[in-house]
Amino acid sequence: MPLRVRSLPMAVERPPSPHWAGPDDNTPLPDIGHADSFRDVVKKISSHCKCIADRESEQPSPNYENPEEGESDEREGDDEDDPTAPFVCLNALEIAAIADAKRFLSQHVVQKIITDIWNGEIIFWDSLSAHSTKKPRFYNRSTADPFSRLRVPKYLKAYEVMFFGSFLGLYYGVLIEQNRYSITPLEILLYTWFAAFFYDEVSEYIDAGSIFYATDVWNLFDMCMIAIGIVFAVLRFVGLSTMDYELVDIAFDVLSLEALFMVPRICSVLSLSPYWGTLIPCLKEMGKDFLKFMVLVAIIYMGFLTTFSLVGRATFSFPHMAMIVTKIFFGSSYVGFDVMDQIDPIFGPPLMFIFVTLSSILLMGSLTGMLSNSFSRVILHAREEYLYIYSVYVLEASTSNRLTHFYPPFNLIALGIFRPLRLFLPSDGKFRQARIILLKATHAPIVAVIKLYEWISSKFKGSDGFQSFRDPRPDPTKRLSALPAHRRDSRPPSGYRHSMLQPPQQSGANGAPKPRPRDPESDDFVTDAPTDVEVQIAELASKIDRLTTLVIALQSDVGTETVRI
Repeated sequence: MPLRVRSLPMAVERPPSPHWAGPDDNTPLPDIGHADSFRDVVKKISSHCKCIADRESEQPSPNYENPEEGESDEREGDDEDDPTAPFVCLNALEIAAIADAKRFLSQHVVQKIITDIWNGEIIFWDSLSAHSTKKPRFYNRSTADPFSRLRVPKYLKAYEVMFFGSFLGLYYGVLIEQNRYSITPLEILLYTWFAAFFYDEVSEYIDAGSIFYATDVWNLFDMCMIAIGIVFAVLRFVGLSTMDYELVDIAFDVLSLEALFMVPRICSVLSLSPYWGTLIPCLKEMGKDFLKFMVLVAIIYMGFLTTFSLVGRATFSFPHMAMIVTKIFFGSSYVGFDVMDQIDPIFGPPLMFIFVTLSSILLMGSLTGMLSNSFSRVILHAREEYLYIYSVYVLEASTSNRLTHFYPPFNLIALGIFRPLRLFLPSDGKFRQARIILLKATHAPIVAVIKLYEWISSKFKGSDGFQSFRDPRPDPTKRLSALPAHRRDSRPPSGYRHSMLQPPQQSGANGAPKPRPRDPESDDFVTDAPTDVEVQIAELASKIDRLTTLVIALQSDVGTETVRI
């Protein structure tokens, strides 16, 4: 059978671009060195392309004759407009926390790293000396400095809880005593604790940066506590100096507002628990949606309040009518029906019926449904939400680049000694060594308690409390020990099983599927359905298991035949 060959016409040579004038020896090439970073290379290439574009469009740059000056000006402008500038000093985990990459942070490998940082297995400072540098490394008990354990996030959180506990005790003592005429020793201790807390928060803000500092919701509580404490101190000192005891009473009333933020701040340790760590993001998202919805409510209510106030101006004042409208919003509909004839016999009843129906049925129903959707949206990703909060705290506790970190209230000692010396002494190695000596002198009891705890925990090792959040990877050694004796030397099957891929149900006597026993651990969180990639991986793992079983069976048959021969 003859073959037909289809011939194609030769491609016509494409004419050059009309704007291309060919290479020009007068245009300098970008000076790219081997030591230049990727950002510098991109900036130099961009500057070179801009020079070529300006030349081709006959609009030369004002610094075209001096390319070095032009490049320096553009580099300064690019640094100012560069959106990646705030993230230069952050690592991948910190950028993921800022970008709300919750699915990435919830991966098993990432959580293993974060949990090791939390427990102090991965440290950033292994020694305290004038030449120490921050570098991630595994903790070596025999070579690491014992005082480097002060930077472990787990011990930082434990000390923070104890510090806030003592802070709350001083707070209640001052409020119960409430001396109007003089400052008591207990109040002086309260001011000391407050100053130490304020300085610690300022240091944390400087070390973490504004972007990463804002990712922790508890830092908002800290800012409110600091603001209330400053207002109390100012009113208290002014009232005592001017003998204005009414102002002193107002100062104590302002201090009583501190409990609104201090008591939940101590309970922030509960956010490390899976249950509470899930509810906090739910409340946060519901609060955001509630504030957005209240904008619409305020607009509608202002319209009705204006109408009711003008129609019933002969009977009710504006504050009285505002209180009536507020009561109706919070469910007291009968109040509106009682006063609708008093507002106006003609317009009062129909307007009040419309307002009560709108507020009690439409607005409240919409608000309830929207908050329910917000709660469901967050609770569906409960594991990711919890691990995100847990990761943010661990990373926030390890972002500091300071060699010496003083716990409050010991940080006030370092502030009072070394901060004035920095005004006329250089910050050299001797200055750093002096801070290290002060740190060891003030924190020696804390380090002794930490070392005692680690010695006791090494004798009684247990789980870290986060096993339920790790991927359900079975232990191959346990499965191997469960096999029969003649198969324990064989290869264990593939270990990948996704939690959503359940085994087939067993049939009962009448052929109906038997219900599987309910796993209480699986009810802790509602997870997403498996993706196509996960299903394919699970199927591939099942095929590998069957192929392995077949190979083992063939090897057993070959061995049997050899023995027979």
